[in-house]
Amino acid sequence: MRAGAVVGFAVYGPHLSHFAQLASYEEFLAAFGTPDRAREDEAYGDLMGYDTYYWGARKHVRWDAWDDRVSLINLGAFEGNSGP
Repeated sequence: MRAGAVVGFAVYGPHLSHFAQLASYEEFLAAFGTPDRAREDEAYGDLMGYDTYYWGARKHVRWDAWDDRVSLINLGAFEGNSGP
């Protein structure tokens, strides 16, 4: 919130069931489009997922590579959502 107004919100958990049909990162990209920035998240050499940013929509979508699913969507004024 800024000055009493909601400037962003997150969608996670069961609220993401709308995207349950997406079974691969390629299907995810086909549904969401090419991101303005994509960052691989790795730990100890294992791919954990991708953080994708769509600056025009001010949207950050997290793809979980272990469970092959969308695990988080941030919309609005979150760090990284409006460009570099």
